[in-house]
Amino acid sequence: MKFYHLKLVVLVLMMLKLGNVFSYNKDIKIPQLTQSAQISLLTVGCADDEVWQNFGHTAIRIKDSILGWDLVYNYGTFDFGEPNFVMKFIKRQLLYYESIDSYAAFKQMYIEENRTIQEQILNLNQQQKQTLFERLTINAREENKYYIYDFLFDNCSTRPRDIILSLFKTKNFKQDKDDASSFRELIDRNVHDEWLDFGMDLLIGVPTDKEAKFGRTFLPDELMQTFDNATVDGKPLVKSNKLILDKIPEHKSKQWLTPGLAFWLLFFVILVLQVRYDFFNKQKWFVFLYFTILGLLGYLCLFMWFFTDHLCTKWNLNILWAMPLNIPLVYFLLKKNKPTFAISFIKFYRILLIVLLIAWWANPQTYHVAVIPLILIAILFSSLYLPVPTKEDFKKRLFS
Repeated sequence: MKFYHLKLVVLVLMMLKLGNVFSYNKDIKIPQLTQSAQISLLTVGCADDEVWQNFGHTAIRIKDSILGWDLVYNYGTFDFGEPNFVMKFIKRQLLYYESIDSYAAFKQMYIEENRTIQEQILNLNQQQKQTLFERLTINAREENKYYIYDFLFDNCSTRPRDIILSLFKTKNFKQDKDDASSFRELIDRNVHDEWLDFGMDLLIGVPTDKEAKFGRTFLPDELMQTFDNATVDGKPLVKSNKLILDKIPEHKSKQWLTPGLAFWLLFFVILVLQVRYDFFNKQKWFVFLYFTILGLLGYLCLFMWFFTDHLCTKWNLNILWAMPLNIPLVYFLLKKNKPTFAISFIKFYRILLIVLLIAWWANPQTYHVAVIPLILIAILFSSLYLPVPTKEDFKKRLFS
């Protein structure tokens, strides 16, 4: 056994050395796989310790028992040591790349993370295996391996999908009920932390409310299901699908303080304080603070819309309730003699908020339900700056 492991290490080192050679000499011949070669798609299960773990992972495994190779090609690699890492990640300017690892190291990583690995052995002939191996190897060269990651359209799942399907002339996929789901609905199903789900719903816009259709395969689990039922060039794409790494069951306490519960409690507390004690007419600083927070959220949405390269954060209609114009107009409401334009803005804002609630289902963007109490609070607070209409006011509007 020790000799076998030593042999495996030597072969992996040889492959890495070959990879370095390939990067310097484009014309070098890529080794031929033997008849024992087997290529499979690996699907890693979801976890929730880190944000990116919520959506699983996909990689391609190439195993050749005669050559002694067992390698994993991974498109989800990035460098934490990259200068300005956080800002590049936020603005979608961080370079991801294809890496080559030993299967043993790949598996060990997910044993430590307590995540499942599902393996689908692909139904490929020898020429297709060799072609895929060559394309993966060429793509791993230094000048080819980098790409700009896109959460929905160019990620660790879509890249293996596209390179595998490029081997076939005809491709047929069984219709699935998830084809009619929107990108947002698919994201929501995979995010089990309610606060993270609320945050993502706040930052993603109208593009994610479109039907995903085949695009649902941006998620590794959806890609695995699609491949299981796919027919290519008149044959099944997948020979077999088996679980090769299971997870140890863990007890996790249920999250009881969700955004919905927290914001509804806040609304009822504010309502009681205002009705019973007229609290917020006396303490306008709280109203000022609330509108300022909504304004800051609006500017965050605008930043993700206009100052990043993310496609899914464009056309974010959350700015209709998290109104950026709250800053600076809300500052004029602190004055004793409030300007006419500030009062006009508050009137417009309150009407807009009411329309958002009445026409909730007609909105092209799906809001998180926890937004409802936040909108109600904004309606209540905006009403504090506007006089309550009297009978005389209604008569003037009707007969004047």
